[in-house]
Amino acid sequence: MVLSGIEYTVKKVSDEALDEMLQSIAEAKTAALDIVARKSGEAETDVARISEQQKRQAEALKRQIIGSAEMTSRNRSLEIVEENLNAAFSQALARLSEKASEIGYNRILKSLILEGIDEVGGDNFVLGGNVKDQQLLELVADGISRERNVKINLSDSVIQNSVGGVVVSSADGFVSFDNTYEARLERVKPDLRKRLAQLFSVQS
Repeated sequence: MVLSGIEYTVKKVSDEALDEMLQSIAEAKTAALDIVARKSGEAETDVARISEQQKRQAEALKRQIIGSAEMTSRNRSLEIVEENLNAAFSQALARLSEKASEIGYNRILKSLILEGIDEVGGDNFVLGGNVKDQQLLELVADGISRERNVKINLSDSVIQNSVGGVVVSSADGFVSFDNTYEARLERVKPDLRKRLAQLFSVQS
């Protein structure tokens, strides 16, 4: 449930940026094609002006100019995808921060802790969270300790600049699983970036 809920939020805010991204990338591609056409025309004119023995060198220069313009178009398209993806993730974090204050967040936090416990393994864990989640973490951890017959303590330090979620570590600190909202979004980001790049025919 947590996975689908978070992924739904990410997808929703990302989809809201797609129209703007499509327009921006289309404009960038149009501008780049104009540059390519202009440079190509200029190169053709130069080729016509020079002597036969220099045409081979001029053709190579023409290809270089066109290739440079195409590279500029590709790089700008990638920049637009990244800029809008970052904006979408900022919106997602803002919405997740709001949800962290809603009723039912304890169930989300419990699922995040259980997932972390399964990833780390063992029977002795340390939980880290942001400052506002400390009391709720302790309450949820007590319930999980009884259900799973495991030992769970809270970390002495809190996670700064996190809107929610938890970091689950083994008691010895050797194994850790970051299940904060920020970490979950970062894990989704590469796949989303790839899908957006494919959508706009941008080779990542």
